[in-house]
Amino acid sequence: MSQLADNSRGNAPRNLRLLALTIAIMSLPLTTGCWVQSVYPFYEESDVVVDPGLVGNWEGDSELKSYLLKIGLDPAARTYTIDVAKLGDIKTAAQCQAATFEGKLVQIGAQRFLDVVPDQEKCWAAPLDSLMKVETDKQKLVLTPLDPDWMANAMDDKSVKLLGRTQEFGLLPRFVAVTLVSSTSDLRDFLRAHGSEKSVFSETGRMAFQRK
Repeated sequence: MSQLADNSRGNAPRNLRLLALTIAIMSLPLTTGCWVQSVYPFYEESDVVVDPGLVGNWEGDSELKSYLLKIGLDPAARTYTIDVAKLGDIKTAAQCQAATFEGKLVQIGAQRFLDVVPDQEKCWAAPLDSLMKVETDKQKLVLTPLDPDWMANAMDDKSVKLLGRTQEFGLLPRFVAVTLVSSTSDLRDFLRAHGSEKSVFSETGRMAFQRK
């Protein structure tokens, strides 16, 4: 029994990365995982930027090797489309008929973020916004989500002026889901104040991709 528990703890970071990708990209219900989502967007239109370098096919690294991101861009709307597929014949239990998202690349301060929502024509998951910090070069793309534990603790001790609901599930591993209800203005203020802090983002949820 002890060995099984040790294995479970040892696999937790890998499982959380897989879970983070599944939730961010496949929009599974909050009751299945660990994520920060918002009722309102994290940006205003004046924050939106375009980087053609994001466009293309990106294959996941390490444990995410079975995932492929296909990113397209509508330059006029300054909107990215993100299609997610599993390579091979791996089955998925996602609610969506197809894992398709719309995203806006936004710059607040010196940091760039991707704000994504599920495509409502292809997925009946709630249209909540998810935010990921973006790091990219010609061959590598790294997406890092907000850390739900950090967010839950910061909301509890009032060190951030954000409102929302926190849900916790399980023991080993423990999952936390945060749904923010603060206004876009408050979310932007939060990102200006904390967007460059490494601890605000989840290292266990960090997702790296290579251009395919």
